[in-house]
Amino acid sequence: MIIRSIFFAAFVLYFSISSAIKICDRKPTSISTPKSTNPHPFRIVFKGNIEYYTPGTTYTVLLQGIRTTATPSFTSFILMVESEESQNYDDENNDFISGKFQLTGDVRTKISEVCPNTVTQTSLIPKSEVQVFWTAPSSGSGCVVFRATIVEYRDIWYMDDDQLNKRICEESNESNDDNANVVYECCACHEAKFELTFEGLWSRHTHPKDYPDDNWQTRFSDVIGASHTIDYRFWEQDQVASDGMNSIAQSGTTSTLESELKSKSDKIRTIIKARGISYPNVTGKTFAVFRVDQDHHLISVVSFMYPSPDWFVGISGLELCLPNCNWITNKTINLYPWDAGIDSGVTYNSSDMPQVPIMNIERVWPSNTNDMRSPFYDQSGAQMKPIAKLHLMRQRLYEKSCSEEESKTESAVCDTGPWSDWDECSVTCGKGYSNRYRQYKNPEDAHKPHCSKRSMTQRKGCYVLPSCAIETEETDTIDPKCDVTAFGQWSDCSAECGPGVMARFRTILNEEVTPKYCLGRMFLQQTIPCESKPCQDERDNVDLGIICSNCSLTKWSLWSPCNMKCGTGQRDRHRMNFDKTAASENCDPRCYTQTINCTDNPPCENNMRMETTISPSSENTPVTSVTLNPDDISDDSTEKCLLSNWSKFSSCNAICGPGFKERTRTILSPTDPLEQKKCRKKLVDRRNCRGRQCSRCNYSPWSEWSLCSALCGMNAVQQRTRVPENVAWTWCKERLEQRICSALACKTD
Repeated sequence: MIIRSIFFAAFVLYFSISSAIKICDRKPTSISTPKSTNPHPFRIVFKGNIEYYTPGTTYTVLLQGIRTTATPSFTSFILMVESEESQNYDDENNDFISGKFQLTGDVRTKISEVCPNTVTQTSLIPKSEVQVFWTAPSSGSGCVVFRATIVEYRDIWYMDDDQLNKRICEESNESNDDNANVVYECCACHEAKFELTFEGLWSRHTHPKDYPDDNWQTRFSDVIGASHTIDYRFWEQDQVASDGMNSIAQSGTTSTLESELKSKSDKIRTIIKARGISYPNVTGKTFAVFRVDQDHHLISVVSFMYPSPDWFVGISGLELCLPNCNWITNKTINLYPWDAGIDSGVTYNSSDMPQVPIMNIERVWPSNTNDMRSPFYDQSGAQMKPIAKLHLMRQRLYEKSCSEEESKTESAVCDTGPWSDWDECSVTCGKGYSNRYRQYKNPEDAHKPHCSKRSMTQRKGCYVLPSCAIETEETDTIDPKCDVTAFGQWSDCSAECGPGVMARFRTILNEEVTPKYCLGRMFLQQTIPCESKPCQDERDNVDLGIICSNCSLTKWSLWSPCNMKCGTGQRDRHRMNFDKTAASENCDPRCYTQTINCTDNPPCENNMRMETTISPSSENTPVTSVTLNPDDISDDSTEKCLLSNWSKFSSCNAICGPGFKERTRTILSPTDPLEQKKCRKKLVDRRNCRGRQCSRCNYSPWSEWSLCSALCGMNAVQQRTRVPENVAWTWCKERLEQRICSALACKTD
């Protein structure tokens, strides 16, 4: 009888606890009056006024009173975040779908002990604003809704109106800029040691479409990469894969890529290597450690998927240095598949089909994977689940002296001149990079060991929209998505005498279709042999096909964009040697590169700016006058592409540290949106800028540890907080510490 009574009491207690955890009434307790429907000055706002969230990124959420003649205040509040979907907790991954709250160090806030993922007040002292950190959920979580309840005074309270409900959705992956957070001049004095954990997520459960039948074949290659300087990448989007990348894709061996990395020892701090994971542990983890310093503060890694044509996962140029002169403490990155561009297969088990010509490395997305055979094809355009995850955890710091005396001594010996202007973008269309340089004032300093660590080159990303297509004409295509322009004129022969090649080009009109999708149906480039005239010296009148037949060469790459925007320019194409033995050195240099002239450039006869006026459609329509450069007129379109003047640059978006500013312009003619797509001109010009120097972070002492965040379960945590000397120092992020606390196991029904 006693045992039965104890059991009944425990059941009642468990039921009450479970109800408290699962049911969260946002109506304030001890208030019987209904909520007020009058206008009020309170709102939920994100610092920076973001419109979308990036998965895994931490944001500052504010609950504040809008200042009018007097600053409004409130006594208590409830702030929670919920998934827009009915489910709010992912039992499989043991995580909130709506992201997680963390305290900023504001002593007026605490994590709710009753409602999950909810923040409330610690006292009824009036306050005009509270802040809390929110870490966005993992990719694919969809939209979330922040809901707040505000008690202004006694029985006056508000809830569930537009100002106290804020909906925010995940940012489209296609618009993310992977290197937007690169710190061009890392000011971290200390070196740091990181642990890298590569976690596989590729399984029949997560990626069921055409998952390999022989799942014992599935594996990830060895993970290989490096911590490196800002001006170095061993792989990059829109660039041709190196020999080392080709070798991993074809044979799974990393030795060639490792040799390439070692040859760039002046750019690399640590070569990162971790053993690959294979069946039955494809969803397991593998580990590596590496170090970074002030000059080598970026990392790049890759791991290829097997079986697959040439698909891999990885990151290129990930920044670990923070603008506040610290190193990140931890970071998790979702990894999605990339196409190395050397095999044209479209399924996991496609037979080897070398890509002719070799294409650039590009990201694989459901939105640009138009072949129904692809395992990543999704007619609905739903977001792809990650193939793997990368976890980075800082293990320790190695203190280095950064005293002013030492800096002055080094500066006197290794003094450098000012940075040059940024040079032009490395490409004439698409994504590229530009560099700037500086030199030692005393050339002899360049050879001194303690000076060699200084970066003399800096790189930043840039993007140039391609020029307009050639005037269209009717073409017979298998797929309407692959409608193309007419071919342009043939180039001159690449050889002044003897055998050579000439080429002509056309482009795809539909920007939403990838070239790889259409290459199986048509060619965008045509190359044919030619011979201008016989060479007088018969030794030069040779067939390169015969000479190069004994060399172990890759297929030719695509012809590059023209190196000039107008007038006479050149296009190149390249191929590489698979054979690294001494015998390959005897291969004729002409086997590796071919050059042709550009035939589709506008003339450069008048480089002066000119005035162009758009004719009004009627007498009552005002005439718009714009100043244009000849480069802004698309002579290859059926209509002239006329652009407005550039606007003024915006203010720098960063209060302190690196940021950006931008200016814009618009297409004035043509007005048809479809015709405007042919005007592939740059409409947004973004430049790097820097706010004031971020102050170093000095904090208050740690607070006492809080109560456990849950009454039961293994995820209960305690936390303590601290605040920076100046609460406006939003870049001071190390304000929170957490630890697991002992809590009873939750009983199940």
